[in-house]
Amino acid sequence: MAASGAEAAAANSIKPTKLQFLYQNCSSNVYQGRWVPDSTNYPLYDSSACPFIRREFDCLKYGRLDHQYLHYRWQPSDPGCTLPRFNGVEFLRRMKGKKIMFVGDSLSMNQYESLLCMLHAAAPNSNITRLAQPFPTVMFQDYGVSIMLFTSHYLVDIQQDKIGRRVLNLGSVSSGNLWKQMDVLIFNTWLWWYRKGPKQGYVMYAFGSSPNSNKNRKRCTNYHVDYAISDGITFEMGRSYLRT
Repeated sequence: MAASGAEAAAANSIKPTKLQFLYQNCSSNVYQGRWVPDSTNYPLYDSSACPFIRREFDCLKYGRLDHQYLHYRWQPSDPGCTLPRFNGVEFLRRMKGKKIMFVGDSLSMNQYESLLCMLHAAAPNSNITRLAQPFPTVMFQDYGVSIMLFTSHYLVDIQQDKIGRRVLNLGSVSSGNLWKQMDVLIFNTWLWWYRKGPKQGYVMYAFGSSPNSNKNRKRCTNYHVDYAISDGITFEMGRSYLRT
């Protein structure tokens, strides 16, 4: 799609700037709070009009009758703190020339598609290029912003040992060099660590060359995070919730 004259002019006039902290009036942790109704400013996009959302997640297109779940915003516990409404054009301006990558499982895919939908709704006439290989990538050409999705259920590698067993190697992050080429990384890993039986993707843990089938999972996860930081990649560990 060709960019409008106003959008193209705005993109060309933007110089890269350092991201500023947007919550100056918030004295408490912005992650502590609750969802409150807001039918005036939300939702941020119409899923039925977004070309990036997968069909199975397009509730509106397939006739969901209850729309109230779309009209909520996050309100921090501090009553004097109101988070600014997401501004897609401002986001693209501030992130000009940057590469953003979501790394993780299907939750990362949901977040990736939601961000794309919000940006598309804010800049519908932006010149967009889509690539499927080597991983899903959407480039907003007028701003030089690339948004990518890298599927990695555990973040660390699953390898086969000499007798064909699938081993989750907490000391191996073969994709790390690729990740370090990004400007922004959003990691997520959770659900797959709790799967057991046929749905579990491995039969043993290992760190280096020492397989162990009985290690504590939480301890292993923390060990992996420490290792990754020492190798130049920092994981921002957090928790996300989806409204369904």
